[in-house]
Amino acid sequence: MIIIADSGSTKTDWIIFNDTQKENFKTKGINPFFLDKKAVELDILSHFPRNIKRNSVKAVYFYGPACSTSERCQIVEAALSPVFSNAQVFVDSDLTGAARALFQKKSGIACILGTGSNSGLYNGERIIENITSTGYILGDEGSGAHLGLELVKKFINHQLEPEIENAFFKYYNLSAEQIIDRVYKGEYPNRFLAHFAPFIKENLNQPSIHKIAYHSFLSFIEIHVLPYKNSQKEPIAMVGSIAFYFKDLIYEIAKEKNLNIGKILSHPISDLAQYHGLKL
Repeated sequence: MIIIADSGSTKTDWIIFNDTQKENFKTKGINPFFLDKKAVELDILSHFPRNIKRNSVKAVYFYGPACSTSERCQIVEAALSPVFSNAQVFVDSDLTGAARALFQKKSGIACILGTGSNSGLYNGERIIENITSTGYILGDEGSGAHLGLELVKKFINHQLEPEIENAFFKYYNLSAEQIIDRVYKGEYPNRFLAHFAPFIKENLNQPSIHKIAYHSFLSFIEIHVLPYKNSQKEPIAMVGSIAFYFKDLIYEIAKEKNLNIGKILSHPISDLAQYHGLKL
């Protein structure tokens, strides 16, 4: 029995392969920066299918955020190993997972646009070049967190049209003071900021909202794609809910920059399974 796991900052998708059958389940995101081993174990146990024995799992392939160094990978491995006691646990970055899902064993520039954002040049096996992802405070351009951050800044400073400001307040029922408190004192502020992205999607036809989204994705392209050598010749593909739901705008910006963006996936896990030779 083999398990494939694809984690983001907000949630983790799991597929269990048992002979010719498969089962899916979801848990919260698993990030070594915020990891609580006991919480991870309890979350997996509460969602793991009751009809499957965990001690029958022989291998777990986990792809997750911030798993870009051996030290961070070991943190995640140490959290998963007690849950799957008879399994070999392989941990790699979500960017490697995205690249393998998007390109299989061919090369290209892989991008993630979800709660956070990232990109890397892939050689058909591994990421060989990566522009540093600086997180939601310093960067994460094009991500849900970045979109949300730019939106709430304008809301707090009354830089939105009155009707949009009123619509935002009605949609979320949050004051400027409550937003500031959640960002600076609440848990997982990146997730909190990202949850404003649906409002942007629904109001994309409004000039001020369109400007926020356009500049966020343009910044991602300029900072995280164009610096790669031959970026205008390399195939480019993306994964993540933000990339998927804003794909029309992303394709528009890519065309302006003479970039070849092909596949955009909401969830990469099925394609990841294909990379590992598992048939769905």
